[in-house]
Amino acid sequence: MNCLEVILSVNALIACHGFLTYSHFVNLKKSSFGRFCVCFKSKKYSMNLNFRKTALLAGICSVFSLGYAPQLFAVSSTDTVEAVQQTKKITGVVSDAMGPIIGANVLEKGTTNGVITDIDGNFALNVKPGATIVVSFIGYVSQEIKITNQTTVNITLKEDSEMLDEVVVVGYGTMKKSDLSGASVSMSEDKIKGSIITNLDQSLQGRAAGVTAVSTSGAPGSSSSIRVRGQATINANAEPLYVIDGVIVQSQGQSGSSYGLGDALGNGSVSTISPLSTINPADIVSMEILKDASATAIYGAQGSNGVVLITTKRGKAGEAKFTYDGMFAVQRQTKRLDMMNLREYATYYNDLANMGEISDPSNYYADPSLLGVGTNWQDAIFQTALQHQHQISAQGGTEKIQYYVSASYMDQDGTIIGSNFNRYSFRANLDAQLKKWLKLGLTATYTATGDDLKLADSDEGLINYSLTTLPDIPIYNLDGSYATVVREGYTNPNPIALAMMDDILLDRQKLTGNIFFEVTPIKNLVWHAELGYDISSSKGERYKPMVDLGGWVRSSNESNIQKNSSTFWQLKNYVTYSGNIGDKHHYTAMVGQECWESSYDFTSVFNSGLPSDEVHNPALGTGTPTINAGFGSSSMASFFTRLTYNYADRYLGTYTYRYDGSSNFGPENRWAGFHSLATSWRFSNETFFEPLKKVISNGKLRLGWGQTGNANIGGYAWGTSMSRMPSGLGMGYRPSNIPNTSIKWESQEQWNVGVDLGFLHDRINLTVEWYKKTSSDMLMPLQLPSYMGTSGNASSALAAPKGNYGDIENTGFEISLNTHPITGKFEWDSDFQISFNKNKLKGLAGTANAQIVGYGQWTDVVSVSSVGESLYNFYGFVCDGVYKDLEDLQTSPKPAKYPANGVFDRTNTVWVGDVKYKDISGPDGVPDGVIDDYDKTNIGSPMPKFTFGWTNTFRYKNFDLSVFINGSYGNKVYNYLSMKLTHMNSPWTNQLNAVNGRAQLVPINPNKVYEDGTMWYNDVSNVMVANPGASIPRATINDPNDNDRISDRYIEDGSYIRLKNISLGYTFPKKTIDKLGLSNLRIYANIQNLLTITGYDGYDPEIGASTSSVNVYGLDNGRYPSPTVYSFGLNVSF
Repeated sequence: MNCLEVILSVNALIACHGFLTYSHFVNLKKSSFGRFCVCFKSKKYSMNLNFRKTALLAGICSVFSLGYAPQLFAVSSTDTVEAVQQTKKITGVVSDAMGPIIGANVLEKGTTNGVITDIDGNFALNVKPGATIVVSFIGYVSQEIKITNQTTVNITLKEDSEMLDEVVVVGYGTMKKSDLSGASVSMSEDKIKGSIITNLDQSLQGRAAGVTAVSTSGAPGSSSSIRVRGQATINANAEPLYVIDGVIVQSQGQSGSSYGLGDALGNGSVSTISPLSTINPADIVSMEILKDASATAIYGAQGSNGVVLITTKRGKAGEAKFTYDGMFAVQRQTKRLDMMNLREYATYYNDLANMGEISDPSNYYADPSLLGVGTNWQDAIFQTALQHQHQISAQGGTEKIQYYVSASYMDQDGTIIGSNFNRYSFRANLDAQLKKWLKLGLTATYTATGDDLKLADSDEGLINYSLTTLPDIPIYNLDGSYATVVREGYTNPNPIALAMMDDILLDRQKLTGNIFFEVTPIKNLVWHAELGYDISSSKGERYKPMVDLGGWVRSSNESNIQKNSSTFWQLKNYVTYSGNIGDKHHYTAMVGQECWESSYDFTSVFNSGLPSDEVHNPALGTGTPTINAGFGSSSMASFFTRLTYNYADRYLGTYTYRYDGSSNFGPENRWAGFHSLATSWRFSNETFFEPLKKVISNGKLRLGWGQTGNANIGGYAWGTSMSRMPSGLGMGYRPSNIPNTSIKWESQEQWNVGVDLGFLHDRINLTVEWYKKTSSDMLMPLQLPSYMGTSGNASSALAAPKGNYGDIENTGFEISLNTHPITGKFEWDSDFQISFNKNKLKGLAGTANAQIVGYGQWTDVVSVSSVGESLYNFYGFVCDGVYKDLEDLQTSPKPAKYPANGVFDRTNTVWVGDVKYKDISGPDGVPDGVIDDYDKTNIGSPMPKFTFGWTNTFRYKNFDLSVFINGSYGNKVYNYLSMKLTHMNSPWTNQLNAVNGRAQLVPINPNKVYEDGTMWYNDVSNVMVANPGASIPRATINDPNDNDRISDRYIEDGSYIRLKNISLGYTFPKKTIDKLGLSNLRIYANIQNLLTITGYDGYDPEIGASTSSVNVYGLDNGRYPSPTVYSFGLNVSF
């Protein structure tokens, strides 16, 4: 039946039977009438002008005839009675996930007998016994219901996007999910909203197979380390490509130095700053993660690390629908490290004094029983923090013009005092069908963020300072000022003063969006033209006031301000044609071009000696100002094509090719091409499979191969830049780096094999995938010996040339299991993902010793990536207990501080109670009885063997409960913080209570008399360890044996299972909220990071990329821990 027939039938029913009263009709809201009439205006049921006039006239006549319905009944009362006796009255309500649907079609199949639901979604229809009714509404999947004995039928329609053939976003277009041959995973709005998130990258954790998301920090607005199918590169950017509504997300940099904050957030290439924190997650309706090369190759050089395609909300036809989302949250750090309180520290201090480690001990600690617990610096530095966010949005429009607008505000305090993040966001999306052949669309988003940042990790971080500060030092003086402490040997600053007085501020603004049009000159041919833009600016400010805390003094203030601006534009055109050959051959061909340019500039000024700490203007400083400025740009031009083929919905194939040219490479290596091919066989649609369809409702085998590239090394990396060089003859200029004009693309090749299975009418859905990904010609700096001039003073050292020096291989498999165990009044949905990945450095050319080295805080080598092993392995010595006595010292392998003359000295040579290390190797590759650098080895990998996530959602009536668990297994964490909290080489730093289990030295012969006054603990022949099983060495101030060197003593198992999120919500019944004029009202409570089961002793086992050094992963140097978040929210629509 076409739409005109439905109109005439409905109007006839109205005229003849009066099933809609006049009051029903006139009380329809505009939004109701919009939905009531939507099918009449649909392109699918387009009518010419005469038909529209006829329909309009029939509608008018129907309205006027409503008042005469009784007379019509009287005229034909006999026929009416006979008709009623031959039919059965069916009533019910048609609704969707949001509530009743107005204007849904309810039709007796095979007839013109039908009705349209009223304002409350109700319908009543007389049908013949045994009939089938068809319920439909535009944008939803139609349902057929067989009528047997029931008289009431309630139907819930699902949007097309929830079905197997949902349309998913792929690069430069859309496809049916059932037609996909590549590897991708979809995240709906429900999954994104499943947790309280500040940044959208946080929503990826544990919810997408093959995607590893590890939080870099628990600071508000902080970033996550996102890896799609493992670490595919070393020094080039390893994050996936993010594309929002077709526009590539621009980061402006992740490190603090990129924003002019210097080392205030660490010296690494990443920091707590997240480029994605400028995006409001509440505006996102879906994310599609392209994982294998057959899916990402359409993005060529930009797709090697995976692609995340983000789609924001668009308008829908109908009256304006307003929605308010609000949330209030409380955040807490629930874990505390077991540090010594004042009484415990005094006991420890006296032990040091009694062992001769303190020459002139203080009497202050003489009697620990007289002391209290002192200052708990952990409680002082951590606070209960508040968070709130609010968004109001509106969407609506006509059939030809739809809009979505939103405005939001979020403010989040950090659980470390003084830290804060806030964001304002405004979005407008518009779609206009100007002609049948012309569609226009635009998106525009303005975002402003403000960060009050704190350095949490590193030796100079607030966490390290708070843990090592002595418990007998107060926070404040009696007058309320920060405590002033003058004590010999004590140099720690007051961490509370640092947190509250020093400013590390970052303000960012971003205007991004696009404008596009689609032209359909002939049937099935669409030309899409689009201009995208991203205009960003930032202001980074770092201010250090004058400070006098007694033993820690900053005599001059300092101010540094840097302003950055960047402009990005992209232009793309692509033409898509879809066609059929007969009934079984379907194909789609697309060809296009894209070009973009990104440019930036910055200006910074630094000065000291400002007249007041109230005015942060470096122009007022009395010091010598330092002014810096810079600019740069990069660009890319691309041509691409894609061809898809579908034979009888059984055999499917996709071929893509992209040809990229990047300004990041020299003229001779600027262009590269990337191919991909994917095929699949939907065997469940074969004739021979029909007997099994009741059990296996869907089955598809997929095979994919593809090439991608990586160009993320920065602009002009192949050339030479210039630097100033002061000298005695004046200012000079020199090259700042060694050029390499032969640098070329980092390339990647990937194979993917997958199987999709659906059981019992898709109540159970299983996806299993295997992949092998090989990255070649890896982009990284050449590691050269120092005599080449690549090390030394920063003013004269040459940066090593960047080139193509390595190969990495990632292999793994992924399992996704989605089930609906219980349906009906009580529903249970379960979604489980598990990902296994193993990476290996296959080759490394042009580097010393074929290794990539990563450092700890300063010069400690903590990780080494060696050929044949996985990346970022921790590298150090293997402990073998402690030296128990003199005989043990003499018979064990000799460390560097073993006395050549055989005379041991407690303060200058290795001693009883020091750590004993294993003799692993020597110059000839075999143990040589000497402990030296040859004995360093692989002591653990920070890479997990697998990660997983499990979401269970329960619904009963209007209640919904969601429980999300995620975890990681097999990854090691280097507890760098513990190394400093157990080193026991200073009487002025607090330590963990774990040091009470250290090697306790006692005399072998306590009655031995020393006539020269020698103490027993200085006689190596009379000292032994009372607890020989101890793993923590003796306390020693000088530490000649370097007991806290990099070793497996600080390697811990970072595996964990976390109750990541639990949410309980209630949606109020429609009848209740109708009286308030609302269409939806939902309240919910949410707890995040409620429970973590782990063997790790630090704050948080989830440790990502290091903020202090490149090539380091899984190093905990005081990482800002992730808080437990208790939140309450409200969703209202009207």
